[in-house]
Amino acid sequence: MKTFTFFIFLLASFSLYSQTDFSARLIPGSNILSISIADDGLFPPFEGGDFWNAMKGNEQRKYVEAQGFSLECDALKNNQNEVFASCLINMPISLMQKIGDVWVYKLKGAKARMLNQFFVDSAYVAIQRNGVYLSSYNTRSEFYFGIKEGLIK
Repeated sequence: MKTFTFFIFLLASFSLYSQTDFSARLIPGSNILSISIADDGLFPPFEGGDFWNAMKGNEQRKYVEAQGFSLECDALKNNQNEVFASCLINMPISLMQKIGDVWVYKLKGAKARMLNQFFVDSAYVAIQRNGVYLSSYNTRSEFYFGIKEGLIK
């Protein structure tokens, strides 16, 4: 019975500490905002996997670089066929505008269509309790990426 109780405690403690590693920072000496997302691969939510799923294609590594925005994700699937990933987002903060406490990168028209071609139709991803989001509206030729200022260190 003690072994069973210890095993349950061990499982519960893993799920309490499992999470997506997240960091957002301005690279010193530049105006580049760098965001790193890395899933632990054991327990959901798999926030990096959400970004990987929003991108077109089925290859293990997906990469987008257009209009000053770059997103690179490497992913694997677990035995439940869930995707966990490690992603890196880089972009000049000078391309973003501050709206309230959120830094927003938005494109419309031809520039948005150029970036939207890399994402599934009407992709929307929100992570870190909606503190970071990506929205790709192919039908309206709009693209948005936002991050709450408090998440940038």
